[in-house]
Amino acid sequence: MTDDLDFRSDKSDTVEGKGNAGARWDAYHFGLDDDVLAEAFPSPTPNVEDYDELVRDDIAADAREESELIGFWVAWHLAGGFHALESGGWHRATIFRKVRRFRSRYGMHPDEYSFPWIRLDLERAWAAGIASRIETNRGDSPY
Repeated sequence: MTDDLDFRSDKSDTVEGKGNAGARWDAYHFGLDDDVLAEAFPSPTPNVEDYDELVRDDIAADAREESELIGFWVAWHLAGGFHALESGGWHRATIFRKVRRFRSRYGMHPDEYSFPWIRLDLERAWAAGIASRIETNRGDSPY
C-alpha cells in the first residue's frame, strides 16, 4: 500500500482550482435565453449567495446526495456489480442502503439505470486499471 500523497506544497490557485467548473456553469446559464431562465426560475436570483441560507443548504444537500449516488453508480459499474463491490471491501448493508437510495431517487436499480448525460467507457477504464497494475508490479510507477 502506498502512502497518501501530500499536495500542500503544490496548492491549487484558489479553492475553485483554476475556476473551470464555475466558468462552464456561468457560460451555460448566462447563455440561456431570458425566456428560458424566466420559465425555469420565476424569481430570478443572479447568484447562489443571494438565496436564503435554507435554500442554499437545500441546494448543497441535493448536490451532495446526487454526487454520492452518481459516484455509487460509477463504482457499481466499474467494479462489476454487488458481489464485486462486496469482495472489494464494501459492507453488504452499505451496498443495500445505497441501492435503496438510488432507486428512491432515480426510480431504477443502478444496474439498469443510465444517466442520459453520462457515458461510461468501461472498457477504457478497465484497460487503464490493468495497465496501471502492470506498471506498479513492474516497478515502473512514479508512486
